[in-house]
Amino acid sequence: MGIRGLFSYIEKQGDKFLKDHELTSTTVIVDANNLAVTIYKSSYDMDPAFGGNYDKLFAKYCDFNSLLKQCNITPIMVLNGGLGVDNRNRNKKMKNRLDRLRKSTKCFPGNQNRNNVFPLFGEEVFINACKMFNFKVIQNDFEADEETALFAKGMHYPVLSSDSDFLIFGVKQIPLNSLNRGMMAKYTPGKRSSSLKCKIFLADKFVDYLSLPSTHLPYLGVLLGDDLYDFKSLTSPHNAQKNFNFQSRMDVAASWLRQHKIDDVPVKILSLVEEEKKEDLKKLLAYYGKTEGKPTALEYFLKGSGKEIIINSKGNRALPQWFMTASREAMFPPWILRIVCAQEFFYFAQVEELKEPYSVLPAMDIVKGLSAVLLSHDYRNISLESTNVKVAQLTVQFRSGATIEERNIPFYEGQCVTVPNLEDIPLLPLGTKERFFNQVMKLNDFQSRTIKQFPKDIQMFIGSMIFWNNQTNPSSHQVDALIMMLVVQRSVGKYGHGQNQASDPFAAMEGDPNNTIKNLWSRLDKSDCDLAIKILEDRGCTQKSIAKPKYKVSRYDNAAKSSNACKYYKRTVHKYAEFQMILYFVTYMNRLLGCPYPETNSVLCFNGFFLHNLASYIFSNSNWIETFSTCKSVYRLLKQVVLTFSSLTKGQYKQDHSNERLRNLDDMLMRLKV
Repeated sequence: MGIRGLFSYIEKQGDKFLKDHELTSTTVIVDANNLAVTIYKSSYDMDPAFGGNYDKLFAKYCDFNSLLKQCNITPIMVLNGGLGVDNRNRNKKMKNRLDRLRKSTKCFPGNQNRNNVFPLFGEEVFINACKMFNFKVIQNDFEADEETALFAKGMHYPVLSSDSDFLIFGVKQIPLNSLNRGMMAKYTPGKRSSSLKCKIFLADKFVDYLSLPSTHLPYLGVLLGDDLYDFKSLTSPHNAQKNFNFQSRMDVAASWLRQHKIDDVPVKILSLVEEEKKEDLKKLLAYYGKTEGKPTALEYFLKGSGKEIIINSKGNRALPQWFMTASREAMFPPWILRIVCAQEFFYFAQVEELKEPYSVLPAMDIVKGLSAVLLSHDYRNISLESTNVKVAQLTVQFRSGATIEERNIPFYEGQCVTVPNLEDIPLLPLGTKERFFNQVMKLNDFQSRTIKQFPKDIQMFIGSMIFWNNQTNPSSHQVDALIMMLVVQRSVGKYGHGQNQASDPFAAMEGDPNNTIKNLWSRLDKSDCDLAIKILEDRGCTQKSIAKPKYKVSRYDNAAKSSNACKYYKRTVHKYAEFQMILYFVTYMNRLLGCPYPETNSVLCFNGFFLHNLASYIFSNSNWIETFSTCKSVYRLLKQVVLTFSSLTKGQYKQDHSNERLRNLDDMLMRLKV
């Protein structure tokens, strides 16, 4: 939850509560959500206004993980879950979503550092980077702060986080901003070891300073961090008119707590609020108070001891063990559990054009299909046209202009095909799951067969492109740019995640004469790839050639095309935001079904900056593909991929669909039969 002002207060006290520390050869509990966002925001080349440079973000996470490895630090990455949202918490989260909406719609290259939004696949990229280093990654069922603190205290592990809640729980906390990544080598005579220099919070000195018993410390979080009661009621009447700064609030709260025994504190705090607010305050007291001896999912999952935590669906049925294990291993994001346990689907923030429809809308058929599988645990024997499905509603948050509104929608409605039951998924034949996947994706037999002609690691990417084309009618230059980016990123590895020709799973194959695309991909020549990159650099499509350009916000003008790569087109970013949403939900539907299509990291091919500039260049050069005629192997592959994709979409993407844009939420919902 966090207590506003507490961390700044601790830092201002200097060495009074923080001491120098060298982190090495130890286990540390990491607030993974906090770490992922902190690394993202501290990286200068993420280009938030362009929708996500996942290859570069992956490299940043790997750099940090490499430091942990060098210092022999064993991290346990703990992520927040999707449950535990009560009415009080819901209001705060809605306020945060509205803030992210404001930032996402106002984000442009000139203000992107102030209005950056954590990208859609950011958490997935972080998890992949951690698993590549064999780090333990755990996703809690609920918000993780309390359980993380309890587990860390019990195991005497430090916690790496900038969340002020951990200060209140009295754990050994290392603030993220205290890490000195540039000073990590430490030498001792005859031995070399490495450490990360940092600061560590001294909880014992903090309670001594406040003259409080350690048992009272969690209740300080209630008194300082909540707005359910009038803080001035803690003071004498003659002080009621004072405006308290944080130091004064701290002194008043500590003084009030010292006057009461630990067993009396909850009752005394409850007496401060009106009757209608007491239920919410009781939940807050349960969160902060009497934490000792509580069972935790972390303890059970990591140590195999303690009491197993059973999670029930909204219909009060225990969720399958395979599903909960996968969720706790961070195979599914927290909103998956939220759907099955509460039938709620919250707002997703991405950089998008305010005047265009919400970028999730084109993916809603996938969301509804995925929800049908999740809710099949409560609604047995569902078919996609069952009348009983219409009774079951999914509460969905949509962006409508600059606001967020909620609507109840049937969680699936489509052609008649049986929905796989959540409990039975591990036992179902792969063909059965693939048929359902293709049904939701609206892939016919020809498209499904043709997709499998592509390398396995991009088949799902191509399937998502087909769905994106059918749902959003992108312009030809937008599709061609996505194809070009995929070819360059996967084949050359120029933009960050290290997938070069030598590590490409198809680089070593001789080529399948019956499979033109795989054959051409396997025969890519390194010198051709280098030349293709040089051509793109010369035309202003890469970050190297225009490292810090001054972008001019503009719109495409069909009457006067310009090759100026420094123009910023928000509608192009929005169109690719729609594609990202589709790929995002396709990824998790595929994973939920047991991967009827190969599991991939194809999102690492996505670089929003590069893609935006490619689209600008292709828009102004109708014969763009001939630019690469001197790179023969790249040229042949590009022509074949463009031709194949055209056959998959019956050439539709070559048409100009600009007049068919759906201008508002109601138009799109009508198309989706919501």
